[in-house]
Amino acid sequence: MNAVFFDLFPLSVFQDKIILSQDEKNKLIDYIFKTEEDTKKIKKISKDDAWLGDSKGHEFLLKNSIMQKLEKLISTKIRLYAEMLDINTSKLEFFYQRSWATITRESERIKPHSHVQSNISFAYYLLKPENSGDLRFNSEPQNEIATGLFSGENVSLGLLKKVNIRNTPNADVNVKEDDIVIFPSKARHSTIPNQTKKPRISISGDITIMLKDSTGYEKIMPHYNSWQPLS
Repeated sequence: MNAVFFDLFPLSVFQDKIILSQDEKNKLIDYIFKTEEDTKKIKKISKDDAWLGDSKGHEFLLKNSIMQKLEKLISTKIRLYAEMLDINTSKLEFFYQRSWATITRESERIKPHSHVQSNISFAYYLLKPENSGDLRFNSEPQNEIATGLFSGENVSLGLLKKVNIRNTPNADVNVKEDDIVIFPSKARHSTIPNQTKKPRISISGDITIMLKDSTGYEKIMPHYNSWQPLS
């Protein structure tokens, strides 16, 4: 048989390590748990929701002096991610739009969402016990020739023989402690529920890119120095 498939338009997800000493990590972990304690009066929408610092008034985490070394290491990885997409980073300015911590305890998760207000998003896994939940990307499958065909129930009913990369709406990225994952902010994503009694802590953030010089460019955001306020 000569028939072939061409798999087009991949979503490229960057994964690398950020190495801090255990003492440095412990200080960050203690700080984040203290932040959570300070916001305990703010109720969660759902009992299975993870604690999200950005919705609890702590959305600029990396501005804190205790995060200075981590911020520099993340910045290096963000630029490397862009370079690996063959983007000329010398023409761009990168800005942390916001940054926050998440704490996910037993049976908790982060529901599917995207960060459409920014360009690049990341998650760094400061504390990641085994089986505490991986990162999941969610998409409307390009190959779903009938709406709902690729749902889980059709696997159990035998309509789908098996789940593979061509017929699933989800793709999981196995993450371990010290990993950083970087991806386009518009990519819809979530987390798998924590199946342990140990908490998972990640530090996430959104990046906005701007042209240093927008002369001749139409699509990419011009630098804010050239913006004009309404009169």
